[in-house]
Amino acid sequence: MHFGNSAFFISLSIIPVIILLMYLSAKKRTRLLSRFLSIKMQQRLLLNVSHISRSFKDVLLIIVLVLLIFAAARPQWGRKLQIFEEKGLDIVVAIDVSKSMLAEDLSPNRIQRAKNAFITFLHQLTGDRVGLVLFAGDSFVQCPLTSDYSALEMFTSMIDVGIIPQEGTDIASSIDKSISLFPKEAQNKVIVLITDGENLQGDFKSKIKEAKDHNIIIYTIGVGTQKGAPIPIQTESPAKKVYLKDKDNNIVLSKLDVSNLRMIAQKTGGLFFQVSAGEGEIKEILSDINKLEKEKISTKKFSQYKEQYRYFVFIALILLMIEFFVLERKKS
Repeated sequence: MHFGNSAFFISLSIIPVIILLMYLSAKKRTRLLSRFLSIKMQQRLLLNVSHISRSFKDVLLIIVLVLLIFAAARPQWGRKLQIFEEKGLDIVVAIDVSKSMLAEDLSPNRIQRAKNAFITFLHQLTGDRVGLVLFAGDSFVQCPLTSDYSALEMFTSMIDVGIIPQEGTDIASSIDKSISLFPKEAQNKVIVLITDGENLQGDFKSKIKEAKDHNIIIYTIGVGTQKGAPIPIQTESPAKKVYLKDKDNNIVLSKLDVSNLRMIAQKTGGLFFQVSAGEGEIKEILSDINKLEKEKISTKKFSQYKEQYRYFVFIALILLMIEFFVLERKKS
């Protein structure tokens, strides 16, 4: 026999205390009778009282209390097989880590806002598997599909511009890497691109078609503004800001490319949103994603002991009923 909450057994320590109180109560009752009544009068008053019945009722109450403590400790025996199916979607989030993500047209900068959006996205998911891809001029898998959101949050803290040495924004590569993470048998698959969409490289239009052929919906989240901002360069003296310049020594102004990001989403049946202070776009994307039919992504089988506390409660109730009908007075 196993017990699911054996800590309740500490309550058994009150049983001796209750027995002692019952004994002292009986002694006190006898003393009070002796103080006010003669022995002859006590015998006459107690003539019809059954001391055996009174003791029997006390014993029944003690047994009932013990049984209820055992029930609270959740006795278990016998095993039953439990099958738990997890249902959800497979979602890959691809985050741009190119140099333009250092632009500060969004506070504190684009890359931090992208990371914040991803964390908000994770906090609102339940049961879905999520993969993480980082991209610039190339792409790599930061985390394969998993439902361990705490691990994904840990990986998020490692995301930064410069983690990929190749410069540029190769969305084609990010889509290709994201597609590789999905199992072939999955029916509904989602990619969420978080990027400023600037300086797109690679044949991303053919990759959009490939994603559509694989029944993959792409949602795009634009990070930045169409007005744009210069790109700060990390230097040895952070107090003095230096900005990226082109070959003619002009400061490069990085702008959000709305048209391409909107086109990518529309071609695959997804939606485009521009990141906002309240991050309401995350809720809208999730609302649309949740319309998709979720499928079984894992099955877990495990056995556990059966709860048997009801037997103890049932016996305790029967004993309480017996105690109720036992009379302390003798039958005349």
